[in-house]
Amino acid sequence: MRPQLGALQDRLDTRPVSTAAALYAGLAAVRLGGAVSDLLVVASVLLTPAVLLAVPRGSWADVGLRRPRSGPALAAGVLAVMAAYALVVLACVLAFGTGPDNWMSGVRTLFTGLAPGRPVLAVVTAVVCLGLLVPLAEEVCFRGVLHQAVARRWGSGAAVLLVSAAWALVHLGDYGLRPYNGQVVAGVLPSVYVMGLALGWCRVVTGSVVACVVAQGCANLLLLAWVFAAT
Repeated sequence: MRPQLGALQDRLDTRPVSTAAALYAGLAAVRLGGAVSDLLVVASVLLTPAVLLAVPRGSWADVGLRRPRSGPALAAGVLAVMAAYALVVLACVLAFGTGPDNWMSGVRTLFTGLAPGRPVLAVVTAVVCLGLLVPLAEEVCFRGVLHQAVARRWGSGAAVLLVSAAWALVHLGDYGLRPYNGQVVAGVLPSVYVMGLALGWCRVVTGSVVACVVAQGCANLLLLAWVFAAT
C-alpha cells in the first residue's frame, strides 16, 4: 500500500492535471452511482476526502489546509458564497417554483427519507451533514486537491472554472436522475456551478480550504432553513 501511495503522490506531483482527472473520474463514478443506490451516496461522502492521500503530508498547506490569509478575507469569502447561494435560491424559485421541479426540494426529501416520521431527527441529520460533514469532504477534494492540481498547470482562474463544472456534474448523483426530471437537471447544473464559482473565489482570496468549508457550511445551513420552511 505504501509504495502504491508513494507512486500516486509522485504522479500528482509530475502530472497534476491527468492524475487529478483520474481521481475525479473514480469519485464521479461513485457519486453519480448514488442515483441508483443509497449505499453509493454514503460511499461517495466517505471516499471524497480520501484524495488527500495523494498529497504528501508536507504539502497539505499547498492544497489549502491552512488558516485563511486574514479575517477580512475570510469574511469576504463567506459573504460571497452566501450571496451566491441566495441568488441561486431566488433564480430557482422564479424559474421552477417551490415544488418537485425545483431541485432544492430534493434536499428535504433526501433527509426526511432517512428518518421517516421523525422530522426533528431529519432536521438534525441535515444540519450535521450539510453544515459540517459534506462541506469538509467536498472542499478538501474539490477546492483543495483538484483546485491545486489544475492551478499548478493552468492558473487559478482555470481551476475555479473547471473544478466548479466538475463539482456541478457530480451533483446529478443526488438530484435529477432518480427519477429522471429534466427540469431538476436544468436547475441543478447551473445552480451548483454558480455556487462552485463563489467557493472557488473564496479559495483564491483566502488561500484556504478551511475558509471554503466554513463558507459552504454556513451557506448550506441557510439553504436548509429555507428548504424546510418553504418546500
